[in-house]
Amino acid sequence: MKAKEWTIDRSRVVYGLGKNDLHFLDIGNDGKLFIRFMGKTIAFDELIRKIESENGSRTAYTSSFTLRMPQLIHYQIHKLKSAFTRVMAELDYKGKFGAVYPVKVNQRKDCVIPVLQADRSYGLEAGTKAELYLIRSVLKDEKDRLIICNGAKDPEYLRAIEEFVKDGYNIAISIESIHEARLIVDILSSQETSLVLRIKPYLTVRGHWSHSAGRDSKFGLSIHDLLSVIDLLKKEGFENCVTTVLGHVGSQITAIEDFGRFAGFMTRVFYELRERGLKELRRIDFGGGLPIDYTSSHSPNLMERYAQAIVMGILDEVKNIGSARQPPDIMIESGRGITALSSMVVVKALEVRSVFPPEHELPIHLLEVMENWKNKLSDAASISELADIWNEYLSVAKPTTETLESLLDKERFVGELRAEMRRQLARLGSKSLRSDRILENIWYPDHIVIGNFSVFNAAGDHVLVQQHFPIIPVRDLHLRPETTVRLVDITCDSDGEISQFHRKGVGEVWFARDNRPIAMPNAEMGLGIPVGSLKDVQGSYFVIALTGAYQDVIEMNHNLLGDLPDVELILTPEGDWKVTWVSGAEAMEDILEEMGYFGIDIDEDPYMSE
Repeated sequence: MKAKEWTIDRSRVVYGLGKNDLHFLDIGNDGKLFIRFMGKTIAFDELIRKIESENGSRTAYTSSFTLRMPQLIHYQIHKLKSAFTRVMAELDYKGKFGAVYPVKVNQRKDCVIPVLQADRSYGLEAGTKAELYLIRSVLKDEKDRLIICNGAKDPEYLRAIEEFVKDGYNIAISIESIHEARLIVDILSSQETSLVLRIKPYLTVRGHWSHSAGRDSKFGLSIHDLLSVIDLLKKEGFENCVTTVLGHVGSQITAIEDFGRFAGFMTRVFYELRERGLKELRRIDFGGGLPIDYTSSHSPNLMERYAQAIVMGILDEVKNIGSARQPPDIMIESGRGITALSSMVVVKALEVRSVFPPEHELPIHLLEVMENWKNKLSDAASISELADIWNEYLSVAKPTTETLESLLDKERFVGELRAEMRRQLARLGSKSLRSDRILENIWYPDHIVIGNFSVFNAAGDHVLVQQHFPIIPVRDLHLRPETTVRLVDITCDSDGEISQFHRKGVGEVWFARDNRPIAMPNAEMGLGIPVGSLKDVQGSYFVIALTGAYQDVIEMNHNLLGDLPDVELILTPEGDWKVTWVSGAEAMEDILEEMGYFGIDIDEDPYMSE
């Protein structure tokens, strides 16, 4: 592929921009990354300059920061509600739709308040006593909003619920064990209690956290406990308190069709529970699971397909039952799908380190050896032959035991031979090319970018569960990428790296200028972030997108690297961008106090100063 054949549209494909859950990021004709919202745009380089010029002299200023866009929460809520409204109208579904936001996904006030502002009917879900108190504080003027209390419950939790109900709050309590059911009937009054039966869905779905479903799930009532709980509630006069049955099949379920099977299962349970005497049961809560398209590789209508799968799953089961019944109301507890878009981490590249020495003519005694290997590679007629030749080289190459100079020569030799191997792979590259261990080794990036951040604090799920986050350079996106790089943080930990890159499936191989693949015949995960111009990387920035779900609540202060500064970006009704410095980086003094070290008088942040 020649440089002149490269287009910005190809860059959009490579980085997944301007579509799906990265619809708000795009590329200008000058190759700069920009944000687009409601028809207005702002380039990241303009945003970064503004932040630095207005806040660069602050003690808590550091060059990297978390950018928050709460209006994207509004956008997602309206999109979700519209999807269900549209599907229910098209299928003539007679039940009602409702939703609650589980605050565990991101308890920050600048996430919770936008949820409430976006929709007057939206409720909140608490998983602990602390979250319930948080919710009470934000709903003190809107006590009619639904609050669902999930999570393990002790007598103190239940008495707090009782107190809040007496104060006018609209609370439904989930039952997840026979022990909880006994506590509830002992402590609470049947006249003022609304109950949710949380059950284990006895089916398997496909997704990152699908272990949340099935008999071995941590959550919900097993079938034997469910029947025992029903008997207890009926015996104690609480059967009419049950308004909802809840099931949760996991987070980030990208196999959308599995929600149809889940909906069918929950519908069967719903009607049988009513037949068993729970006559006030009127709602199925389908929990979370709505996925975010981190790889920009799914269909653009995930939300609508999700709504269709659930509604059609219910209707199909009602039809199978074979009688006219009032369909249940539908409740959704989407969290990731609501907040993931609302924040991104903007990372300054402090320096670029090279794995191999700069290009330099090899010593005479190695030139002939190199020529022989290059001839072998150029004569190869297939990718498998290239792999065999590379394995042959590895079998005869021996670690040097001589001088530093000889080690330098060896590294030059290996770097040049790897480059030749990539050239020949590109020559033979075909629509059937698939990566394997050998090829990934050849394509492994030669350059390491040191970013002024901590992966553990900014994107902890990448370390904990290998969650993929899209990473995009902010400049030179109009160019055919020169190479790929690894993005590492400033922690003293080898896991402090976030270099995964999703190579889009485009039916053929697209190579960077140094013959590393940046798109493949079929989509796959690779390593190495494409950059347009390597010389421009140092001092520039990368954006780690879609970090608004969970990352703030699982952050780790590894190496005593605390929170980055928070910057809020709002589009005003007048169409102007308002940039607000919300808070600076967490000071070393505060972090040290958390560890028990008091009296250390230093209020600087721990990140690099440049």
